Amino acid sequence: MNSVFVRIFLYIIILVLGSVGLVSFFSYRKSSDTLIKEVQVNNMLILAQAQKGIDQEINALQSDLMQMALARNLNKVLYLSLEQSYQETELIQDSIAYLSALKSNSNYITDIWYYQKKADIVLGTGGKYQKSLFFTDVCEYAGDMDWDEIFSQGGFRVLGKQSVHHGMFDVPVLVFSESLPFINKNPKGMIVVNLSESLFKKEMANSNDEKIVFDYVIDADGNVIYTNEQSYPDFEDLRLIREAVGSRSAEMEKLQDTVELSIEGKPFTIQYVKSSVFDWLYISVIPTEYITKSVNQIKEFTMLISVISFFLAVILTYYIVARLYQPMNKIMNYINIIGSKKSVMGHGKNNNEFTLINGIIDYVYKENQSLQDSFEKNKPMLQDKYIYDIINGQIRKDSFIDSGADVGIVFPFPYYQVVVYEIGDRASMELKKYGKSSKEYVEEMNKIAEDSLGEQCKCYFLEKDGQTIVSVLNAEKSFYELSGINNYLGKIQKYLEESSDAPYTIGVGQSYENIGNCYLSFIDALETLKYKGVKGQNTVIYIDEVNNISNAVILYPIEEEMQLMTVAKSGNRAAVFNILQKVYQDNFKEKNVSPEQVDNLFHALTGTAIRTIFEMRLTSDRIFEKKEDIYTEIDNKKGLEEKETYISYVFEMITRFAEENKHSQQSHVLENIHQYLEENYSEDISLDTVAEVVNLSTSYLSFIFKEISGKNFVDYVNEFRIEKAKILLRETTFNISQIAEKVGYNSANSFSKVFKKYVGISPGQFRKL
Repeated sequence: MNSVFVRIFLYIIILVLGSVGLVSFFSYRKSSDTLIKEVQVNNMLILAQAQKGIDQEINALQSDLMQMALARNLNKVLYLSLEQSYQETELIQDSIAYLSALKSNSNYITDIWYYQKKADIVLGTGGKYQKSLFFTDVCEYAGDMDWDEIFSQGGFRVLGKQSVHHGMFDVPVLVFSESLPFINKNPKGMIVVNLSESLFKKEMANSNDEKIVFDYVIDADGNVIYTNEQSYPDFEDLRLIREAVGSRSAEMEKLQDTVELSIEGKPFTIQYVKSSVFDWLYISVIPTEYITKSVNQIKEFTMLISVISFFLAVILTYYIVARLYQPMNKIMNYINIIGSKKSVMGHGKNNNEFTLINGIIDYVYKENQSLQDSFEKNKPMLQDKYIYDIINGQIRKDSFIDSGADVGIVFPFPYYQVVVYEIGDRASMELKKYGKSSKEYVEEMNKIAEDSLGEQCKCYFLEKDGQTIVSVLNAEKSFYELSGINNYLGKIQKYLEESSDAPYTIGVGQSYENIGNCYLSFIDALETLKYKGVKGQNTVIYIDEVNNISNAVILYPIEEEMQLMTVAKSGNRAAVFNILQKVYQDNFKEKNVSPEQVDNLFHALTGTAIRTIFEMRLTSDRIFEKKEDIYTEIDNKKGLEEKETYISYVFEMITRFAEENKHSQQSHVLENIHQYLEENYSEDISLDTVAEVVNLSTSYLSFIFKEISGKNFVDYVNEFRIEKAKILLRETTFNISQIAEKVGYNSANSFSKVFKKYVGISPGQFRKL
């Protein structure tokens, strides 16, 4: 009990007891703010989680609708007439089954239906309907919706909140649509989905039923998509809640925020999260007074705890003082046993508690020195983490720049710029193939930066992965105005081309003021790399080049597409090649295009190829002698050259097949036409009718008819009828009018003119021979 350490510890205990009393006295004053902040934090987490869950469901729905828009059966239905829709029962049933499958796989889809514009019909999960019947008896929407206007617009769209009559109930839903064919500005049909409000109820359900939280989801036009107001029907200040939401929703421009305001003397807390999907706002409003009601209970409970703590502290103090020497003696005995007492306590010093503490401090110092050495070894890793946080916008403190100095990274200038170097075309294994690792590239590029940039610009590198290197440049604004970066990038290009055969692309983001905006430059640089397929490899792409690219639509008129399909089906390779070259010339040679425009054009050409195969009544298996998903293959090709080569290959295979099978196909077509004429020559016969009989388009049949028969269609039909008329003139006693009617002519006069044109004499003269 006479130990110096014991006396000091006793004073400390007394001080702690006094501190506990003071903390207990002031704690209840802070309880209100603490509780409100905790509720706000928890509610923001729930709100952000709900936003994420709903966005994921809507993105999944958009993906499902895109796949449906590409489905072969649904695209076939687009081109059916009303009469054909009754004939193609199997195709219709398959499409209905497809819609039902998507609905059954989702917990939130209440209705899904498919509108076919040509036949003006609707396919629902229950069957096929006329449009007017469907909207009155099957799926009646309570709100006014201009469906003709909706059906004329393409792409994935949100049509807003609606109520659908189901029996005696109105079911609130959110309506989405996707046009068909996919990526077509003139839709021939549309898929419409009614999404249940239960999705919002589930995702935005408050985990604490004791709290009063009003939830809202508002679209970009300020319309309320969802609210849980009905959960609090007896709440007196509902009008104030609506006023708070209405007055603040237009000012909610941040990604997420918490706003505290007072309306008519009553405090409210408004929290919101802004979604990237259609710019929706997820809003929660909490009446603050319902939180502070529990503060008085906390205050009383805190005072009780303070009194109890005081008496417990007195008891514990006595117990600690009485028992303190026992563990101290155990420590001393342990040091004696392990034989390191001298190293801990030192020589010529009194064996008291202070000596022991000093020895332990020395020991800790040595351990700290060891940790410092370990820190130096791990410094490169910490630098990488620091750069990684900068480019990803993970800057949380004002002292972030100061913490960079601790790991050896200094940013003395106000402007920041990110450059991304993509070396090799298939991750880190490709770099090993070319004989260099990312680390070797970084070392050499760092030397080039030091030599080229000097003290006017700081440059730090990060090995992001085996294929990608990121550098952060820090300089004055004048450095960028004088294009100081160009000389540096030129030397980097020279080094990459001389040191390795690996392909590379360098993306340069915009320079931004303030380190907090550095991540925007990183996003710019990544955006430029998307254009490497357009710009080519071994290039430097600046964000300004990308931003100035034209947004013009692709040039691929329907006439050109029909011409391409026709010559491909005829097996004319040279003509196919010339048309493709013209398409490329029109779109790529005279203007800059974006990757999206490149993809749109090649998707359109892919669609042409697939329609050509379909009109030839073939499958890709027969054309390519294997399963070939043309859409997937064209998406996997990188760069214009690869895509052009693949499309040329596809049309080469189509024309080759058409050429190799031309004779047998044409003979079969001519036999079918002859058989049809034998059975129907007395009826009205047109090129459209015959084309439908032989399963060819009218334009294609007209194109090949003279080639396969040696005559045009009209001459061929007239000569066939004249031959039948000759037989009737020889073998029957029918008069001229009767014979004219039997061989398909409307009058004896027109029959006689045609007969004389092809035979050289009149029917009467022929009968007398």
